[in-house]
Amino acid sequence: MFFEHLPGWGLVCAHRGARSLAPENTLLAAEQMVQRGTDFWEIDVHKIADGTLIVFHDDVLSRTTNVANHKELADRKPWNTCEFTYDELSYLDAGSWFLESDPYKTITTEVTEDVFGLIRAQRIPTLMNMLTFTRAHNLPMNIEIKDQIHSPGDMSIVEDVLSEIRRVGVEDLILISSFNHEYLREVRRLGSDLPLAVLTEGEHPENIPEYVRSFDAQYYHPDVDITPVHMIQELVSEGIRVSPYTVNDMDKALELIDAGCFSVITDFPQRLRRLLPERV
Repeated sequence: MFFEHLPGWGLVCAHRGARSLAPENTLLAAEQMVQRGTDFWEIDVHKIADGTLIVFHDDVLSRTTNVANHKELADRKPWNTCEFTYDELSYLDAGSWFLESDPYKTITTEVTEDVFGLIRAQRIPTLMNMLTFTRAHNLPMNIEIKDQIHSPGDMSIVEDVLSEIRRVGVEDLILISSFNHEYLREVRRLGSDLPLAVLTEGEHPENIPEYVRSFDAQYYHPDVDITPVHMIQELVSEGIRVSPYTVNDMDKALELIDAGCFSVITDFPQRLRRLLPERV
């Protein structure tokens, strides 16, 4: 299972791939993190109009694609991700925005010109693309199932994700997480024993260990901004594997690792990896 590939604690999890070095949730971001020695990675999964499972974060396409300038799709504003087919999305440029906005101020400092062409060539990948990549590299993956708010009560994405995982044969590499905790219950209802992570934001449940275990989950992924070090230490003592997100301050990341975090979810896996060997 997932945790058997990741013994110990203080691991580096690449948030949406190495998204400070390449466009998030793309194959290039995946390749960049592998080159930097990431322990495992996190991706986001949506289900779109034709039933395809894509790896994409936002509910709308405008932030990380050129949909607003696409001659055939520009008039479908606000460009809700779920309303398109994969045939339509497959032509979108999902990379150039990264060079234009320089979201992490890494262009010219950590991103070299020789990859600019590859960045511009990025497209939205399918879940199958990413599962195949993770199998080829034997790299554990955290799949976050995005809340399908466009279809209240629709649980079909959960079964579809599990089906894709089985089809590629990566059950041993996968951790499932979601902010929609009913999706975690659905994983168990469908008979899967894949490890689960409870994602939280805004506030914590009253009794975190009890809440996590109510889903037969082993992992807790809280927002770092609401999770003090003493809370992490208490959870670790209760046997909960804690992975805070999104930790981009490296001093904070090291503090959290010292507190016993299973992993730190970061946009800068390359920076954290450089620091950790000195601490072994």
